[in-house]
Amino acid sequence: MELLNHTDQLVAVRWGTRHEMRTHRPTHRSAPCPKPDSYGAGEGFTLLEVIVATGLVGLVVLAVAPLMLMAVQTSAVAQETTELTNIGTQQIQTLRALPFTDQQLAAGGSIISSTDGYSLDPYEGDVDRYIRWQITDEGVGRKHIEMAAGVRTAIWGPPREILLETYRTDLQ
Repeated sequence: MELLNHTDQLVAVRWGTRHEMRTHRPTHRSAPCPKPDSYGAGEGFTLLEVIVATGLVGLVVLAVAPLMLMAVQTSAVAQETTELTNIGTQQIQTLRALPFTDQQLAAGGSIISSTDGYSLDPYEGDVDRYIRWQITDEGVGRKHIEMAAGVRTAIWGPPREILLETYRTDLQ
């Protein structure tokens, strides 16, 4: 490659060695070459580069979108399950706090269907939520309490129900 100064004089021949290039340089300093007047020469991106980059970003967004949807679904299910666990645990604690001979701890109830005295259906006015429990006597001084807390219309997916169980003894 030949390098020319602003007066079109040969300054150096590129295919020589460093020593040869030094010997061909002029001893005086030449003025810097003016920039070409072409608009945007070598600056910015070409339209093709922008289109390719936009396409790649689009592909990444399309690949990540299902993962984001799954994360939202999983979060909704986890929130609902936590709420059901909390209300079921509160009811179990209420029953365990009663004296062993209390009428509310008499054997009966069902976790499959609502029974008077053994369910809160609807739970706190929410027609979609329910709590049901079943108490069975398991010998002298011991009761088995099974609890089902559920939601009929889930935030996401099918209806959900959690099952909890505990024992109440006369020693508590």
